[in-house]
Amino acid sequence: MKTVALTTVLTLAIGAYTPAPAQGPYDNHADAHKDIEAALRQARADDRLVLLDFGANWCLDADAHKDIEAALRQARADDRLVLLDFGANWCLDCIVLSRLFEDKTVRSFLQDNFHVVQVDVGNWDRNLDVSRKYGSPIDNGIPAVVILAGSGDVIASTRNGALADARTATAREVLGYLQGWVARKPMHAAR
Repeated sequence: MKTVALTTVLTLAIGAYTPAPAQGPYDNHADAHKDIEAALRQARADDRLVLLDFGANWCLDADAHKDIEAALRQARADDRLVLLDFGANWCLDCIVLSRLFEDKTVRSFLQDNFHVVQVDVGNWDRNLDVSRKYGSPIDNGIPAVVILAGSGDVIASTRNGALADARTATAREVLGYLQGWVARKPMHAAR
């Protein structure tokens, strides 16, 4: 059997991260890891390479300042919070967190309670002023999240690096973070 001379799994697998059907209301990241391992085993057996599609999430030409101001205006009007999602397209954990945000239970809660703004940090060379403005949440890694009231006041932050290893998180854990942040929301947070 011919062996594959080069197997490249760039940062290990997000295109293949689309989870298998969940066993309940939460899509568990473990299903995706099993799918990736199965695909790699099959590729070795068939002597083929595996191409993983990472999918870009952070728009490189977005204007974070304008996007945040627009989200804050909307939050003042509908009394929701603003979630700043600091990340980059090269960051596996950032993409995993983005996919966890797409879990049907998480997505529903997120849409009901937050306006989400993705803030691209590039290769640690973009939107660093935005990070500084909100307490430098990226100092302990990305992804990092900052929660704002409509007034622009910071409600919560993962400056401690709590989400920097998102690849180990589950949708249930992410939902727990979101619920905890909403519980901190001051009455009439938009004012």
